[in-house]
Amino acid sequence: MTLWLLGAVLLAVLLPAAYRWQFWRLPRKGLLCLMYHHIGQADPADGQFAFTISPQRFGQQLDMLRRHGFTPVGLDVLTCAAQTGRKTPSRPVLLTFDDGHADNYTQLFPLLKKYQVPALIFLVTDFIGQKPDYLTWPQVREMQQSGLAEFGSHTCSHVRLRTISDEEIRREASGSKKEIEQHLGVPCRAFCYPFGSGGFDKRVRPLVREAGYAYDFSTKPGLNPWPYKGKKTLLRAFPRGGESLTDFYIQITRGKSKF
Repeated sequence: MTLWLLGAVLLAVLLPAAYRWQFWRLPRKGLLCLMYHHIGQADPADGQFAFTISPQRFGQQLDMLRRHGFTPVGLDVLTCAAQTGRKTPSRPVLLTFDDGHADNYTQLFPLLKKYQVPALIFLVTDFIGQKPDYLTWPQVREMQQSGLAEFGSHTCSHVRLRTISDEEIRREASGSKKEIEQHLGVPCRAFCYPFGSGGFDKRVRPLVREAGYAYDFSTKPGLNPWPYKGKKTLLRAFPRGGESLTDFYIQITRGKSKF
């Protein structure tokens, strides 16, 4: 009877993970970057459901990161590690948020203050203060001045960069960087490609880096070398709405779950 119960418990624990093929890969270490969009509530029928993490689940994910020895960091830590070669902290995680949605202020910001963790938020600058579902510049400044949020560029207009000319790419990359720096008074060091891995290619990346960004992010899944030297775009694991904490564990230890 005892063996039967033990077997049942093991099945209950392992079966939810077993069909996720990443579960069978060995856990890895490196710089973990997590990609988020919305913090809030969304109906499963909503097109944004996969991009929306509830505040409760986000808190649980932060607790899991802490339990497994991860340290939330900002770009200063990446820069310091690259310059010194030191692998400190040993398990860094960078929380990133794409687009600059309004819930980054109403839902995410209180959680950053509660847990005292930093985040990097990528802004589509033409949308800030112009569309109702996006941040305003006063909100952006308040978050930046708290020391808990740094802001990067997600272009001016969220265009698929590989579909436009070299000059338009330069305008999207440089124009958004300049506007963020004018509003915040600090360097804009990071860039995120709209539409992820399908939004850039070998032509696009050099033009973006030409604008002066130290870091560029894609949606390609995986973990990054630590210290990160900047030779390739940063990979990001993508926790999705509706996924379990088992999925999240696989994300943070393998770089992606079942997708």
